[in-house]
Amino acid sequence: MFGDKFYKKLNKLSPWQQTVFALALAERMYPNYRLFADTAGFGSGDRFRQCLDVLWTYLTVKGSRVDLSAELESFENFIPDPNKFESYGAWPALDACVALGAAYNSVICRIGEEAQEASSASLGTVAGFAELMAERELEEQELYEHELMEAEMEFQVELLERVAQPREADAILAVRDFAAQDGVSNIGISLDA
Repeated sequence: MFGDKFYKKLNKLSPWQQTVFALALAERMYPNYRLFADTAGFGSGDRFRQCLDVLWTYLTVKGSRVDLSAELESFENFIPDPNKFESYGAWPALDACVALGAAYNSVICRIGEEAQEASSASLGTVAGFAELMAERELEEQELYEHELMEAEMEFQVELLERVAQPREADAILAVRDFAAQDGVSNIGISLDA
């Protein structure tokens, strides 16, 4: 179902569902950012985690008040510029930041493309990692047949189905737990290892 059909369904989600979708992808990519921040000495994995938690709370606790613009702005200094780092890890970390920013922006200044932006960032992380492992640029067909890319597409399709439910705090928190994937990111990074 991935491709045009998937993106048509994604774009038909209500605004809050698109926020949950983008935030879930950021949640899944959190280990990528955390590992980069811890090893490069740049950014803050704790701050990224806090930004995730603030938005999850905003979505699930009625009456929660937070200045999302200020929250996002305060995180901007922790976004890596991969061209300033020798480590490949800066790229997946940046993609995690793109997904997090998309989730926040879907509430702050909704354009309607934030969920798709987060989807593309997550797919880009997987494609870049697959090419890094292959030590060469992969053809489009090779990328789509790569086991990590297949797993990413399956994850996003399943995520779309889980997000396309009525708005209830328990359902949103279940999406968060699903997205956390027991602490393993979209490229297999685990913080417990």
